[in-house]
Amino acid sequence: MIAGATAAVMLLTPPAIAPAADPDGNLAVAEASPSPARRAEFTQGRPFETTYSGYTSGRYIVGDPDLVTTGYQQSTIDLNPAPTAAASVSASVSAPALARTGPSVSPRGAVSATPPGDLGDPVPREGRLVVYNTGAFDTREFAGGSKVTVGGRTALLRHTGKPSTSAAADKAGCCREPVVPTLAWQYMPGAWAAIYWSSLETAPTRDELIALADALPATDPRPFPTGIRADPVPKGYRLLAAGTRTSPYDETNLSVVRLGLKPLTGPFTAPVDLGQYPSIILTLGVADQLTSDKIGKSACWPGGNVCATLVEDRQFFLQVESVGDRPLTATELSAIVGTLTAEQPDDRTTWPAATSVFTPDP
Repeated sequence: MIAGATAAVMLLTPPAIAPAADPDGNLAVAEASPSPARRAEFTQGRPFETTYSGYTSGRYIVGDPDLVTTGYQQSTIDLNPAPTAAASVSASVSAPALARTGPSVSPRGAVSATPPGDLGDPVPREGRLVVYNTGAFDTREFAGGSKVTVGGRTALLRHTGKPSTSAAADKAGCCREPVVPTLAWQYMPGAWAAIYWSSLETAPTRDELIALADALPATDPRPFPTGIRADPVPKGYRLLAAGTRTSPYDETNLSVVRLGLKPLTGPFTAPVDLGQYPSIILTLGVADQLTSDKIGKSACWPGGNVCATLVEDRQFFLQVESVGDRPLTATELSAIVGTLTAEQPDDRTTWPAATSVFTPDP
């Protein structure tokens, strides 16, 4: 499900050619899910709802929200492969759609052209926009940061990072931490958003960060949908997160749901490392031939804590994975995968709200 916070190990081989993506980062349903109408001002959203949409700002593309939790929603930020053409690109675009490195193919077999502006090289996804709900953010990690202003409200700018081989050596011959800026700001009273970065080479300048923050577009709140149902929902498990991917580079999956035994607790100082929570991950994804053959031979993999089944004429798969210090057995996972059904994978408009299918955290 995001960077380190949502990574889930996929034991299924991803397709060599990725299917097309829609404006919400979901694959092969581009015409089915237009972004919501923009609002001039933000209104308070509830857990597992989205309140903004994707946009472009200078040399960066911010995707539509691809993960929601009790306390926040988030998107990946990509380098714009064709910044001079930004004016011709819709203000609400999917980062994966512009980051792809070759032709794409839908699950129904229709090949689409390489997206306009694609340069044929992988686009780094080293930025994250995290939009916290009202009262869900703790600013302690930004203590000592510089105070700036975004949209007339308080913002905090700090510099952080990890040692990099490209960083200049200090006098002792070791590496200095690259100066990577991070910005948190109030997008409405009592509600904060933050932009996090992991690489000095692609990091925004101070002015670019402020421009990214200032351009954040509000939309009417809407529940995040899921393409997966479980009947019954595994006993004791509750909805921790819903999204469209298992990592920033995931272009295989359509819908991902993480169910946990203990709730996420806020306020949050940063996005949660969901991998630290004992949980099960339910996934609806696109199956290429290799994946289809693998699932056809064995629905579960010994020691892998994952089981899967093919659906919709073997064009898609449903998968359940157990993570944490006490993972479920293959027998337990096999029983769970047998309870899963998929909504129409190629029509996201038919998908129900995740909170109507899975009981959310209190």
